Amino acid sequence: MAFRKLTFVGIDSSGEYPKPMPWHPQRTDDYAADCQLGRSYFQELFEFMQKEANTAFLSRVLSAQVAGGRWDAVEIGFSQAMSEKLLVA
Repeated sequence: MAFRKLTFVGIDSSGEYPKPMPWHPQRTDDYAADCQLGRSYFQELFEFMQKEANTAFLSRVLSAQVAGGRWDAVEIGFSQAMSEKLLVA
């Protein structure tokens, strides 16, 4: 699987060449549902990083989250799932 195929990655087709947008999540505007979405996005990324043996994808996603300037339930769920993985390690 390619990074661009992850469910939270979008594609910017506005330029000459399409490029991945590392953080383009779906949102429902339901806090609990969006927290769960964020958790599932982290799990998807975690499994992808393990498969590819490449942790740099996390930096791409976190950078895109910061650049997006939005900290809502999806991002909270994502970071909570990441925190839980860190404690297990």
